Amino acid sequence: MGTIEDEAPSGLKLLYRMMLQEIYWCELHLRDVLENMEERAYKEELKAVFRRHRAETSDQVARLEKIFYLEGMAAQPVFCRGMQGLFDEGWQVIDQTDEGSAHRDAVLIVAAQKVEHYEIASYGSLCILAQTLAAQEASRLLNQTLEEERKADELFSQLALPVRKTEPVPVSDPAVHIMKQAIKGMDAGAGSRSTKVDGGASAPGSADALLVDDNGEPKGRRKSPERKK
Repeated sequence: MGTIEDEAPSGLKLLYRMMLQEIYWCELHLRDVLENMEERAYKEELKAVFRRHRAETSDQVARLEKIFYLEGMAAQPVFCRGMQGLFDEGWQVIDQTDEGSAHRDAVLIVAAQKVEHYEIASYGSLCILAQTLAAQEASRLLNQTLEEERKADELFSQLALPVRKTEPVPVSDPAVHIMKQAIKGMDAGAGSRSTKVDGGASAPGSADALLVDDNGEPKGRRKSPERKK
């Protein structure tokens, strides 16, 4: 007589299969997304990373189809709300940037890395589930994909720094002037001449003035209220 576990998949196996179907949906749609991102990228290095990862994604789709076969399942994608949200968010921000700009490349990298991090988390969980369910071949295939996703994320990170440094955040001239004046007025530390005169309140702009109030009293120290006679 068969056990209940033999007659129906366990809750863990059902979760595993559902996650396989969702990540399958992600990979099928990601191939088209990566092609569009390659077209919109400005720097050739970034275009090459998108092109390379799109080829890897096709291999990842084939691996998932092999896992479905091992599970005795049809390769049926199931809509993934989480990944669709990342796609929608990414395109909304990308469309707000200028074509052929470093700004757009930076936004493309951010969007791509969000997708990569989602996939890394998904494949990491799938690897653990496969190992728990003693699906050794599936675990090997999933680990292979997981390593590719991690390497892709590293490549995007390497491209991110030079892209984002090309457009520093501008600082207005008045702000720079005010900062310089504030620093100039403060004590430089040991060896600098104190601006305090005769033990009174420090002159505005001195380092000591940051520690006392207008009456020369240390800040934060409250005077004890006078007792009524």
